[in-house]
Amino acid sequence: MGDDKVRINGDSQAIVEQEISYAAQSGLNYWAFIDYWNDVPSMQIALTRFKSAQDKKGIRYCLIEEGGRLDERGITAWSRLVENFQHPDYQTVLGGRPLLFVYIKPTKFEKSDWDELRRQTTAAGLNNPYLVLMGWNLKETAKDMEELGFDAVSAYARGGSYSWDQPNYDRQCQLLREGLWQRWRELQVPCITLASAGWDTRPRMERPPFWINDINIQPLPDPTPFAEQKPLIDSVTATPVELAAHIREAVVWTKENRDINITNSVLIYAWNEHDEGGWLQPTLGVDRLPNEERIRALRSVLHPNSKESTLSKP
Repeated sequence: MGDDKVRINGDSQAIVEQEISYAAQSGLNYWAFIDYWNDVPSMQIALTRFKSAQDKKGIRYCLIEEGGRLDERGITAWSRLVENFQHPDYQTVLGGRPLLFVYIKPTKFEKSDWDELRRQTTAAGLNNPYLVLMGWNLKETAKDMEELGFDAVSAYARGGSYSWDQPNYDRQCQLLREGLWQRWRELQVPCITLASAGWDTRPRMERPPFWINDINIQPLPDPTPFAEQKPLIDSVTATPVELAAHIREAVVWTKENRDINITNSVLIYAWNEHDEGGWLQPTLGVDRLPNEERIRALRSVLHPNSKESTLSKP
């Protein structure tokens, strides 16, 4: 497309099914998809392809609903959610409760509205859904969880500023431990553990995509000729060993805190947020082959006795 443009088309059933294979190899149980409904059809492609896969290799899915998108639809959204809950590959917890994440509190819903979702779900012959509220302010999110009758809290990502100056991965993990895990423990807040593969917005700082125009970022493209550019990989980027250590810590913390994480669940940010710094999905290696190091790192934690788990433990 020219020296200054790159186009990557991952829209094929074969590619999504290869990703499913990678997820299964890594030991993951489920993917959590942000639900864009029909508002952004291109953003629903992955979920559509996933549902169409004949062999999901044990990988299941659940939805992350955005509060603002639900506000636009009201409780007419419930029938569509229940339809997803009925899908044979929908992720459940605690003996069959459909798992639903809601990102940012909807402003037009009350507890009675969520009770109606529970009623419609059980009327369809399913178990009471397990509702998890995601927010950026722990105390406010915990308060909203109680007011709306949700079951637990979590977070979409550790987050941080959109900046060239990002903390290294080790510091990011420390901030997540102190800012979420320890605070959940101190406040006795029901939760689903968040782990993170990283946070690094420098690619978006270099060439901001259109959907973050509201952040008012000044583009700073690299003036180095494309053929001479090198990958922006430094201490901000998790190494496979660092990633494995963090995921192992998240699993151990979850097992030790079953009184507040009763589902025994971990959510990892993220499968493919490549330009925001959090990814598990293989990338193109210097040998022009898929770099599967992060898949092996996950497997070393989630399936440590597997012959494919060759990563040295930190």
